[in-house]
Amino acid sequence: MPNTPTPFLSSRVAEDARARRTPLNILILAGFVRSIDWSETLWAPDLAHALAARSHKVEVAVDGCDDPSLFAGLPLIIHRPNRRHFGAEPFLFRHWARSLLKARPDSVCLSLTPLFCGDVWLPLGARAREVVARILAERSPVGAAMELVHHPWLLHELIAERRAAKDTPRRRVQPLTIGPHAEKSSLRSLGYAARAQPLRGAERETARREVRAALGLNETDRVFLLSGTHAEAITAANLLQALAMLERVATPSRIVSSNESVISAPPRLRLLVTGRYPHMLNSLARDAGASHAIVFAGTRVSIPRLLAASDIALAAFGQLGLGTGRFACEAIRAGVPLLAAQHAPGSDLVDSGMHKPGEIIRDDTREGWLAAMGKILDDRWMANARAAAASVGPDLTIPRLTERLESYLLGALR
Repeated sequence: MPNTPTPFLSSRVAEDARARRTPLNILILAGFVRSIDWSETLWAPDLAHALAARSHKVEVAVDGCDDPSLFAGLPLIIHRPNRRHFGAEPFLFRHWARSLLKARPDSVCLSLTPLFCGDVWLPLGARAREVVARILAERSPVGAAMELVHHPWLLHELIAERRAAKDTPRRRVQPLTIGPHAEKSSLRSLGYAARAQPLRGAERETARREVRAALGLNETDRVFLLSGTHAEAITAANLLQALAMLERVATPSRIVSSNESVISAPPRLRLLVTGRYPHMLNSLARDAGASHAIVFAGTRVSIPRLLAASDIALAAFGQLGLGTGRFACEAIRAGVPLLAAQHAPGSDLVDSGMHKPGEIIRDDTREGWLAAMGKILDDRWMANARAAAASVGPDLTIPRLTERLESYLLGALR
């Protein structure tokens, strides 16, 4: 992760924002902020810097943080500087948060943690009840009991989250979320945003050449990019079997684009994979007969550079209402067509309005994935999807999302 904040607003836009808006004193509350790429808690520094760029006086208070430089240039209070990820003390945190609010009567509080309700509440990350439900669903009773022993704070978090839902804020509160929300949820979505800035022009072409060369990919290869951070075995097996089937019908003459008059190397289908489960995915790829087509790019990687090197992005994993859809947004912002499983965060972005920058896979079978992945051989579909992404992408930015969040912060003071 870079140690310096991303300049989300140009200086001219920032000056216009300062001229138009009344500055607020904003206290941002967050739990333990992790610097790993897939952590939803990274929205805390993103939003803090974006609000500060809009001329607000922002103060950040976190229970813990593994990289304080994420908040460089902002006032930062760390409740427990030596805290680690597995070290929650929910009731102590709630007491500390209340004391901060009491000492700042003129500030509007934006809470990004499910453990405490602020004037505006945007709880990020998995809830304790969701963690418990996942442990019980994925393991045997004995295995679940052993796993829960290693999460001794979960019961306290469950209680703290219930108390937070009953908190009475100093002002009006509107529970919010980024990205999709579950059916019947009380949360209201702020919409979507991409965290990373896409590469454009010559920078993108350079990254495409460099990444493909480093990973042993030819320029004529058709490349899928799979976000495997939350990989699930059943969906992964279906997808990899579909890739093996597609390879059998994708002859070189079908892979080569009509625009490629000179072919430097025989074209191939390749699947770039990121995420935390390379061993599981490699095993499933061997079973499917597709291991030769898989290229593991690593876990801590530059998604903008990988997107520049790819032709289609795959958002295959996820549960309805969980996650913020960052990968889907970043693919669309980069102009890369997106194939998304029905319950993957951000899937609704490819199936809304007149412009569809991809396709939803509603049938999670190898046949369903084969039908969608075969689009990579259709030059007309690819061109239309790229054009749709170009029309949808400009709204998927942190400044746009921050504008919507700002209206709730202003509303909390009325």
